Amino acid sequence: MINFEQSIQKIMGIKKNSISFLIWVLFSLIVIPEAAGQTNIYDSIFIDGRWRTFLTHLPSGYHPAIEYPLVLAFHSSGSSGYSSIQYQSRLSIKSDSSRFIVVYPEAVSLKGKRTWNAGDCCAPATTSQIDDVAFVNAILNHLFVKLKIDTIRVYATGFSDGALFCYRLANELSHRFAAIAPVAGGLVQYPWNPSKAVPIISFHSYKDINIKYNGGISEGSVGIFMPSQDSMFQVISDQYACKRKKQTIYHNASTFNLFKYSSCNCRSVIDQYVSYDGDHSWPGGLQLSSIPVSGAMNATFLMWQFFQEFTTTNCLMTDLDEVQDNGDVILYPNPFSSQIRILDSKGFDTFVLSDLLGNKLWSGQNLDHQDFSYLNKGLYLIQIGNKKVKVLKD
Repeated sequence: MINFEQSIQKIMGIKKNSISFLIWVLFSLIVIPEAAGQTNIYDSIFIDGRWRTFLTHLPSGYHPAIEYPLVLAFHSSGSSGYSSIQYQSRLSIKSDSSRFIVVYPEAVSLKGKRTWNAGDCCAPATTSQIDDVAFVNAILNHLFVKLKIDTIRVYATGFSDGALFCYRLANELSHRFAAIAPVAGGLVQYPWNPSKAVPIISFHSYKDINIKYNGGISEGSVGIFMPSQDSMFQVISDQYACKRKKQTIYHNASTFNLFKYSSCNCRSVIDQYVSYDGDHSWPGGLQLSSIPVSGAMNATFLMWQFFQEFTTTNCLMTDLDEVQDNGDVILYPNPFSSQIRILDSKGFDTFVLSDLLGNKLWSGQNLDHQDFSYLNKGLYLIQIGNKKVKVLKD
């Protein structure tokens, strides 16, 4: 069978050593406009003897003189490539409203299936020894030259196999990522010994039968043993030297739990969201198949809030939890029942209260004069200037 390169050579009479350049040009010209001010660019780079592809989504109003944060989003195992995670996560829509670049790398298609080499999973990428870490490293080098990117604000997320791969990236390329957000994933690469502690926000469901919360053999197409989420985070938090482990920040048996690991090396943290509904899916996202989606939270919204707290420079946090330690801003009481007080609101003109799905519930001035007794019990976010803090309504 004549492959793509041989076909071009035969038709156009081009020498073999010129084919790679021609294919690069052809791929680079594939620009898929979405709407006014939005652009999807399907591009490729040549690495390890093959062309590797990825989709870049530039946010609405992209300006080449402005440096943008970058989110890499890794799809699950299957044949569809980038389109599945772009659809289910709605990250492109979020990038337009929050002004960051999102890139969807694609795994190599082998025997009609795309998988990531996350360590002990998943074939055929593992059995073919595909070096996906080198691919991601090359993508970053390529993008840093081609686009205006804030190189200390680079993040990774992924679903299922893509989530497994996020953990491997945090382990092997910890110097390049400010934080990761695995969705319905686990750790399948050991030993866990990153050069620095990368902050993690994780999303899972107690009802996930593909990658089970309590560990065991997967009931999905992979069919391998996965460790429990608790044992996985025990390993990670031990390596991070976290002093506070699995603190219950929020518990509601009809919606979700939020556990936190903190006081870790490099001021890193681990936020672990676990829903009681859904299954092996993207919380708050769109449904890919008959598998139910959790409606208890919006993973895309929450991960972006989390990402904004970190850069690659010493894992510095900028949320109000840390600012309060410096006596800058203090919100109290927390938990609250009706009113939220702020000590020394000088310099803050507007406050925004939202739920974890990203819905704005109130905005205005005089935060401490408002009566929030009507709110349901649960976690909320208050934005003060360019900072955000979690508050609990009891």
